[in-house]
Parts: sequence; structure tokens; C-alpha cells
Amino acid sequence: MRVLVTGATGFLGRSVVRELAGRGHTLISLVRPNSATEAISGYVSNVTRGDVTDPLAVAGAAAGVDAIVHLAADLSHWSMHRERIFRTNVYGTRIVAEGAKTAGVPLLLHVSSVAAVGFSEDGRPIDESAPNNFTRLGLLYHESKRLAEAEALDVRRYGLRVVVVNPGVIYGPRDLAHPFGHTMLDIARGSVPGHPTGGLSVVDVDDVAAGVVGALERGRDGERYLLAGENLRYAELFARQAGHAGRRYRGRPLPAALLRVAATAFEARSRLTGAEPRLTADNAKIAPLLMWYTSAKAERELGFRRRPFDETLARMAAAYRAAGLLRD
Repeated sequence: MRVLVTGATGFLGRSVVRELAGRGHTLISLVRPNSATEAISGYVSNVTRGDVTDPLAVAGAAAGVDAIVHLAADLSHWSMHRERIFRTNVYGTRIVAEGAKTAGVPLLLHVSSVAAVGFSEDGRPIDESAPNNFTRLGLLYHESKRLAEAEALDVRRYGLRVVVVNPGVIYGPRDLAHPFGHTMLDIARGSVPGHPTGGLSVVDVDDVAAGVVGALERGRDGERYLLAGENLRYAELFARQAGHAGRRYRGRPLPAALLRVAATAFEARSRLTGAEPRLTADNAKIAPLLMWYTSAKAERELGFRRRPFDETLARMAAAYRAAGLLRD
């Protein structure tokens, strides 16, 4: 299959292109003009420079392909980036979907997020059919992902097959530039005073990549698939990261009110520096929530499998040590 991949140079994108190439697919990538492509050059036959918000660039890249895997997204949760987030995540998805329609591409695989699904209100993992209760919280990134998913699914009315996957929070040994990965380094330095009271569904990047390719090859039209992993409270998540870093985690629970105050301070500083805040007001809103999911549908229909999370953490710690970022 000839496949166009957007967002191929991102953390998940790099794993997806390796998995696609390993299964014999021919790959074309649409990457931003300033993106480094060394990590994907051995797997992609053609690199097109352009932005997902540029209809001409998307149309050119989509010509003659059998499927599009749309990964490109803005991951910011900061209100100062509202216009940029919605332009990339919502308008960009609309342009990619319309580009697929115009080019006659039979299949669009949209890589969404659990942010478009909802959260557990009773501690039980939720599935793809759960109502999206994030909407009432007014979360910028979450709303952009919900609307992006709707844009992707909308082109089904023109006869395109559209499949959606919703990964959990992704970790992996190539996670050196990802904020969740750096939690391990911060814990090792003793700079994490505590943890939120909620929880996450954490999953290995390579397992998600295999799930994405499984959805491309076996996903049903109009369906969404949760690619989730272990459901952990932050306390356990931080303690397990500390253990793999050779440290003991001593942090305490951080109440939601304190996180909101901290987010205000982080955002104020970031307005001066221009750097992304380490904690935003939206992050503080979701910190007490249980974002727990079941991937039973993906396991049943796509053959999705997830490794034990401790294996992922061990691989991450080894990568940090090899890079000289973590010492025993």
C-alpha cells in the first residue's frame, strides 16, 4: 500500500513509519519546511515539504496514494496558543480530509487522542462509546481533538473510509523531548515535590505504532479504537519511574487548588519567556481526573497488544543512561 503520513517526524510518527515500512508499505511524508528528517529518511521514499494547513501542499502529497495516516497535531495545552492549536488540529485535519476526498484517496486513518473520548467518573475504565464529559470543562486541547475527529469523520459522506485511533499517554525510549518522559529525570533530580491525585492510561510508543498500522490494515469504517495501556494513579506512576531511575519517590499528593495556583504562576512566567509552561490551567483542571480506558475493542479487532509498562520504563531509563542524562 502507498501511504502518506503526516507528522512523521514526531515522537509517535517515527515509530509509525518504522512499523509501516517493516510491513512492506511504501511511504510518503508531508513534513513542515523546518523539520529534520534524518530519523525517517531510511523508511520514507518521498519527503514533501509543506504544512497540513496548506491545501496545495496536502493535495500534492496525497496524489496517487492508497491511504493517509494523519498524525500531525499541536500538543500544547496553553491558552496563549489557542489560535495555533485550533488551526493545526481542527483546520489542519479538515484540509487533510478534504485533500483525501479531492485526490480520491480511499482511506483516511486519523490518529486522535483519549482527549477526544472522556474520563472515568467512577474509577472504571471507559470504552469508545463513553460520552465525552471533557466538553463541560472547557479544555482547549481536548476540544480541538474532539472537533478534529469530527472533521475527519465528516468526509465519510463522500464515500471515503475513515478510521480513528485514540492513544493513551505515550511513553518510550526515544522520549527525550517529550514532557512526560522528563518526569523520570525530574524525579531522579529530586525536583518533583508531589503528584496530582488523578490517573492516566500509559502505553508504549511502539505498541501504539503497531496499533495504528493494525487500524490501517483492519480497522472498520467509521469506528474508533482506544489504544490504551496500564491505568495508573500518578502516585504509582511517579514511584515506578523513580524505581527505574534508581531512586525512591518521596512526593506527596498535590491538591487541585494548589495546582491551579501553580499553573497561574507558570503561565505568568511563560508570558515573559515565550516558552511553553510546564503546567497550564488546563493541566491543573484534568490533574484530579481518572483518565482510564480499556483497549478491549482494539485487542479484539486489530490484534492490539501492549507490553508491561515496567518494560517501557526500563527501556527509557537505559536510553537516558546511554545519553548521559541519568546516572546511578
